[in-house]
Amino acid sequence: MSSLPSIAIVGATGAVGEALVALLEERDFPLSSLYLLSSAESAGKSLPFRGKNLRVGVAETFDFKQVAVTFLAANQEVSQVIADRAFQAGSSIVDLSGALEASISPRVIPGVNDQVLNLLPKPWRVSIPCSPAAALVSALAPLCAKTPIEYVTVTACLPASGRGRAGVRELARQTTELLNGRSIEPRVFGRQLAFNILGLAGNQQENGYSQIERRLIEDSQHILGKSLGIVSATCIQVPVFYGESLAVTLKTQSALTIKELNLAYSGIQNLELFEADEYPTAVEDSIGRDETLIGRMRQHPSDGHVIEMWIVSDNVRRSAALNAIQTAELLIKHTS
Repeated sequence: MSSLPSIAIVGATGAVGEALVALLEERDFPLSSLYLLSSAESAGKSLPFRGKNLRVGVAETFDFKQVAVTFLAANQEVSQVIADRAFQAGSSIVDLSGALEASISPRVIPGVNDQVLNLLPKPWRVSIPCSPAAALVSALAPLCAKTPIEYVTVTACLPASGRGRAGVRELARQTTELLNGRSIEPRVFGRQLAFNILGLAGNQQENGYSQIERRLIEDSQHILGKSLGIVSATCIQVPVFYGESLAVTLKTQSALTIKELNLAYSGIQNLELFEADEYPTAVEDSIGRDETLIGRMRQHPSDGHVIEMWIVSDNVRRSAALNAIQTAELLIKHTS
């Protein structure tokens, strides 16, 4: 019997699911079998993997006793149900949907807080933070290693793909309709997104924050712990298909010089700091990249404790799929 783990991906036909499949192949992930799963509506499709076409099965009827690790890349409602079934069947869980509470499924970013993986019993449950939190935490972690951060204010510009393929199709449809002089009927976003910016991403909760803003705050504080103070977040929906952008202002407990800031980011895996006279954009620089990109790093002229920066990341590949694959690689290594 093979000692390599068998893997299942729930939500395999979505953008994140397909990115998971691609990265498993690119990174030569050690596995014995790969099962691609989705809802009954999407089942029957085929995706290429290691020279073969794998047929997508139905997640609701799949026997999870067959797999050692299950990636949850479907929506929260579906992932919650599947997570319980898979875990009860003995499968470990890597949740990308945010369906599982942090108390039972810690949020992890490899290279930042992966030491918590050593404490997880088998079968384990672990979650990947929401994509803007993954980008933010990746950028802040090197600073937190130097000095605690007292507060962070972040405005996250979220792409249509954050709402899945339906969001991408909606933006494309709205753009086409408007360019042809036709009126639009908003569906996924509730408002016109094409040629527009929406001041609210997702649904607003009773306290005025959206769910993604709440997750951005909670996931960031969960991962960075006491080294990160108050987080204030605003998530806006922008007419971009892929790639997220974050404008960040923060205050450190101890003042850092520009030289110290540059040294803090030197040699960090999956992180790239642009030169002072350059800055990255989501569309031109982040798509298809495995790095979180940082530019416009500067100190406030009136307070050396205040730092401002611009962060971009491929929300599907870097912030979601790659973090999930790297986490699974570490867990399999630790528990083998």
